[in-house]
Amino acid sequence: MENLLQNLTETLDKMIITYKDILQVAQEKKRHIISGDIDKLESIIYQERNLAENVLLLEEKRRYIMHSISQAIGKDNTSLRLSELTEQIRDPYKSELKKQYDIITEIITKVEDVNRVNTSLTKYSLEFVNNLIKSVCTVSLNDSIYQQSGKLKDPELKRMLFETSA
Repeated sequence: MENLLQNLTETLDKMIITYKDILQVAQEKKRHIISGDIDKLESIIYQERNLAENVLLLEEKRRYIMHSISQAIGKDNTSLRLSELTEQIRDPYKSELKKQYDIITEIITKVEDVNRVNTSLTKYSLEFVNNLIKSVCTVSLNDSIYQQSGKLKDPELKRMLFETSA
């Protein structure tokens, strides 16, 4: 049991580091969305994917350890949660796991907040670009076409104000 708890605390430490990296990358992504730097934004998205893969691997390891601990304490049929485990063990692991749980929860909340802002910024940027395109192009409302679903198809932009063949 001692080895399982030690492995769990080590895995949670790695998760904390990875979640802190995710938070840092999300904040950097926000700066690049605001500045409109597409090249750096692409690099950030690649970093996000790598960090997400790392979190998935660590989460899989954490679940395996938690399942092993669950079997060791006699809870075979139910999945043991970290908050439940902290109630059933003693110090020094009890306080360490509680602290790690609180840190992870706090970081995830911050990441969710930054991602919510990033989503809004991206949405507004796309709306701005779409409105800009619509202001530069004319819309033909006479050619109404229904889609297979029965809904009216959005009118296509028929003419550009600028010559594109140049």
